[in-house]
Amino acid sequence: MHSKLDQVEVVLAWKEVFGDVINKKTRHLKLSKDGTLVATLNSGPLKEEFNLNKEKIVQMINDHLERDVVKGVRIR
Repeated sequence: MHSKLDQVEVVLAWKEVFGDVINKKTRHLKLSKDGTLVATLNSGPLKEEFNLNKEKIVQMINDHLERDVVKGVRIR
């Protein structure tokens, strides 16, 4: 079940997993009700890199949270 707490935990996990550099290039993060994490990034090359590694991103965040919260990733 999706909650506001999940949203907050995912945003904090993003910063912890990917670090300050990536976090500073992230304009917006939102966890939708279906479990899709929508990330808006400032950098074109970073968008490409993240689009190629969506499944790994899901796995890294869920591993960090120690439960399956994120089902998919959409990079903008």
